Amino acid sequence: MVTDTIRAVKPAPDYQERNLFDAETQLALTIIVPTKNESGNINLLLERIEQALNGLPTEVIFVDDSTDDTPQVISALADQFACLEVKLIHREAEQRVGGLGGAVVEGMRAAQAPSACVMAGDLQHPPELLPHLYQTAAEGPLDLVVASRRASNSNASGLNLARNMISRTLDLIARIIFPKQLHGVSDPLTGFFLVRLGAIDFTRLHPEGFKILLEILVRNPDLRKGELPFHFGERHAGKSKASSKEALKYFYLLMKLRFGEKTVHFFEFALVGLSGILVNTLFMAIFTSLLGFHYLVSAFFATVGSSTWNYALTELWVFRQRKTVNGRFRRFALFFIMNNVALLFRGPIIYLLTSVVGIHYLISNVISLGILTVLRYLLADGWIWSKTGPTDNPLKTT
Repeated sequence: MVTDTIRAVKPAPDYQERNLFDAETQLALTIIVPTKNESGNINLLLERIEQALNGLPTEVIFVDDSTDDTPQVISALADQFACLEVKLIHREAEQRVGGLGGAVVEGMRAAQAPSACVMAGDLQHPPELLPHLYQTAAEGPLDLVVASRRASNSNASGLNLARNMISRTLDLIARIIFPKQLHGVSDPLTGFFLVRLGAIDFTRLHPEGFKILLEILVRNPDLRKGELPFHFGERHAGKSKASSKEALKYFYLLMKLRFGEKTVHFFEFALVGLSGILVNTLFMAIFTSLLGFHYLVSAFFATVGSSTWNYALTELWVFRQRKTVNGRFRRFALFFIMNNVALLFRGPIIYLLTSVVGIHYLISNVISLGILTVLRYLLADGWIWSKTGPTDNPLKTT
């Protein structure tokens, strides 16, 4: 049986013990498979899952971001597997919040079994390991069992030399930043793991990119953990989704987990402001030194130029994923007004530093911009790009 576009059918589970078999739903395990253009892998994946679990009551939830016929293939194959309850969540482009990690969390919210196993749809994660993950969790009892590519007896032949080196480097960086949270887990970046849903605080998850396990480990440090080695195999069909864009998302996730989202946003805002200072200084030099305007008049024209520059970068980078109360035109108008009102405060500062203290007007201008950076960020975050709801996490249910 296939259910098209199921969507977060239950609230986030709270902290309570749940057995490994849910008598109400008659399900022992949910398997969550995030997919994107994996139509060539679905049939073999379901065949191997059904054979491996040998009658264990299981649902398979595909959370699909495909642009090909993958959702149609899933629907067509669903009724052919009597021992599996196959479900589909197809996310349209505007619903694909959080990338692969967001897809996994959405699948967890829809899961009906007490435990969920996350695995890739490309058969690099062998379904034959599923019963061993399930049994290891039950015997522990454990909240999280990781299928590790780095444990002794593991084999990562599915990673070429370049990807293996990149993976190990990213792993090392994460361990440097989170030594305590990742202690005892040899592969915190794997996408193959089983988790007891009742042990996860979903309200703390704000997925970004591929590495949802890393966020689960950092935000839920008290999980009872175990791991199993496995052979990370060759991709059966389709193309790898790894990219430089995903690497950037990974570093953003690390910074967000380590310093908090607001701190990261302020750092990004400050970098935009730093680039804006260069633009502002260039305009000011042109209008003062080349065109002969008084430096305070030049400051106005420089503010217009740098405000346009800063708005574009803030819109496209700093608050790129935030759903806001204000529309784009209103955001630009408010941003422009904020910077010109700030100029009323900057003007006296520039005059005092230049005409009284004797500092060069360009240096005085830079100092005035730096002084007001924190105030401008607070207004941008809380007023111009104010959120539509009480949380940044669009996956949170009420």
